[in-house]
Amino acid sequence: MPLAQADFFSQSQHFTAMRGIVRPRQLLVLMDFTSVYLTPKIGHQAQHQVVQDCIVVLEYIEADGKRVRLNIDFLCDDPDSNKNDYHFVLQAWIALFLSLKIVDNFDEIDIWSDGGPHHFKTRYCQCMWHWLSQKRFAGKRISHHFFASYHGHSLADSHAASIKRVLRNEFQQSQLQRFNETTLAVLWGPANAQEMSVAMKRCKDTQIVVFRHIDRDPELKPDPQSLVQIKRQHRFDYEKGLCYAAEPSAGAERTLFSFYLREHSESNEQDK
Repeated sequence: MPLAQADFFSQSQHFTAMRGIVRPRQLLVLMDFTSVYLTPKIGHQAQHQVVQDCIVVLEYIEADGKRVRLNIDFLCDDPDSNKNDYHFVLQAWIALFLSLKIVDNFDEIDIWSDGGPHHFKTRYCQCMWHWLSQKRFAGKRISHHFFASYHGHSLADSHAASIKRVLRNEFQQSQLQRFNETTLAVLWGPANAQEMSVAMKRCKDTQIVVFRHIDRDPELKPDPQSLVQIKRQHRFDYEKGLCYAAEPSAGAERTLFSFYLREHSESNEQDK
C-alpha cells in the first residue's frame, strides 16, 4: 500500500477509535477554518464582507457520565486582522482555556486538524502547544494529530455546511429586499460577523464568539527554529516540558525534540 494511502487509513482509523473511547477528563478537539462571504445589498457601495470562522468541535465526558459534543465558532470580520493564521488560533485557544476552565476540568487534550501550512502544521503553532502545556495546563499533555491529505468529510465540514445552509436561507428569504434599492438594509441578511452570529444560533449545539479584531502583537509570536521533516509527522505531543514527534499518529515510537527560541531583537538582526 502506498505511504500516502497508508497514512490516510491509519489516521482516519485512529481518529474514529479515539472518538469511540473518549475518557473522563480527556478533551477531544477537531479544528478547521472556513471563510464566509456576506453579499452586500445591490446598489450599495459596500464590498463583500469576508468573515473568517475558526471552527472548534469539542467532545468530552461530563462528571455525571454524559457525553457532550459542542461546536464553537470564533468569528472575525476585521479586514486588517482576520487572517486564518497562528495569531487567530492563539486567540481562540486563550479564549477556550478561559471559558472552559480547561486546566481544572481536563487532564489531557487531543487536537485533530488538517495539515494547514499557514495555521496548524507550522513551527509557530507547535511552539504554542508547548507553551500552553507548560504555562496554562500545568505541564499536562497536549497532542496535535493531523489527518492525511484529502482525508474527506469531517465533523467540522458538516458544521461548516450547516452554517452556510442557514446563511443561504437568510439570503433567499431577503432576496426581494436586496433588489429594492430603497429598502432599509436591516431587512436583509447578515452584513457582518455580529449579525451572522445571530443567524448561526439556529445551528444545533453551537456557541459563537465574535472577535472584533485579532491581536497581532509581534511579541505574541515566538520565533522557533524549523522543525525537521515537519510535513512527515502526524502527531506532536507536549507534556512535562518535553516535546515529541511521531510519524503515524497511532504509533508508539516517538522522537524527542526541543525548540530553540531566538529573541525578537536577535531575529530582526539576523533577518536584515
